[in-house]
Amino acid sequence: MRRNRFIATAGAVVVLLATPGIAAADATDEYPIPSNMLKTTCTVDQYMAAVRDTNPVYYERYMIDYNNKSPDVQRWARDRITWFFSMDYAGRRQYSEDTATNAFYEQLAWNWPNWAKLFFNNKGVVAHGTKNCATYPPADPGVWTW
Repeated sequence: MRRNRFIATAGAVVVLLATPGIAAADATDEYPIPSNMLKTTCTVDQYMAAVRDTNPVYYERYMIDYNNKSPDVQRWARDRITWFFSMDYAGRRQYSEDTATNAFYEQLAWNWPNWAKLFFNNKGVVAHGTKNCATYPPADPGVWTW
């Protein structure tokens, strides 16, 4: 009797461990885009200038990658991130949800997978950049020239 109970319990444990968990890809206020980025009132130029000064290694890596892309992809990336920064919190939050739940939503990512790395992928960089960005000029196209 004990042996049967042990076998049944062991079998139940094996079944539970073998069953995959429920995958959740819904966006949160921290994934895939950090909340500081969703809430910032800075322009893209202000943010990039702040990152250039607070996290120069990340800025440099991004700009090297950016400069290795075709002029068309560069323009697309600038336009796309400018569009993102032009939205309010609700629009940015919806964009975050769309990118988290639909791999085909962001078409630019198929041409340059890391196009938004400076803006979305590193919570620490975003925290530093958004903390200081308001002290920079709202329009500074020089941030795209490195």
